[in-house]
Amino acid sequence: MARNQDPGVTREPFTLTLTPEQEEALVGRIVERLQESRDDGYLNATDAADFLGLTPSALYARVGREQIPYRRVGKRLLFDRRELRAWVEGGD
Repeated sequence: MARNQDPGVTREPFTLTLTPEQEEALVGRIVERLQESRDDGYLNATDAADFLGLTPSALYARVGREQIPYRRVGKRLLFDRRELRAWVEGGD
């Protein structure tokens, strides 16, 4: 959430010094927050493979073995981003 800024207040730039571990934790938290606020709609197969860090052929192989959550709409495969995230977090 954006904070309302008082027009009479001047904000000075600052430098934040972090250890590599703190930086990694901060970046991870920012990524989580961005993902939470993103549209968690459906991905096509190419985007789902990219989201998971798989090749499209590896994704299709998992679909064929029914190892990954997906929906078929006509000839198209669709992947719900939330379901994929839960699948990854579940360690399947």
